[in-house]
Amino acid sequence: MIKIKQFFRKFFLINDTPHKVAAGAALGIFLGIIPGEGVTASIVVALLFRLNRLAAITGALATNMWTTFLVLPLAAWLGGKIFGIEYHDLINDFKATYELGWKCLLSKVVFFDVALPLAVGFIVVAGIIALIFYFVIYYLLKNHKIEFSKNIKN
Repeated sequence: MIKIKQFFRKFFLINDTPHKVAAGAALGIFLGIIPGEGVTASIVVALLFRLNRLAAITGALATNMWTTFLVLPLAAWLGGKIFGIEYHDLINDFKATYELGWKCLLSKVVFFDVALPLAVGFIVVAGIIALIFYFVIYYLLKNHKIEFSKNIKN
């Protein structure tokens, strides 16, 4: 319980604007959900856009890898809808090609029929989730930062 309090204390008391903290966290959440290296990418992109790096790293670590598997069905469904591919066909094709390795995933047919719809689905879903978290974190920081810091000191 003490570690959770310390985490929230550090997160909500970051000395930065609410926009930069919320945007950094949303960036980390976005890059943590989509497959790839979320932590490193979060640091680099947060640095480039002058967002809060600690919030970006925290967002990436909070969502890195485990949410990728949770979001996969939704990303496959949405990517399939966008590209006109049945959800079950896309999942089955992904499972079949995944076992064959990266060379097969990067072939022209597999890329356009499997990898691209999944990637677009992941980007859209991760973008929506990150946007929701941006507004929630921004609201909390903007409206409750003073109250939260007073409660921590007591």
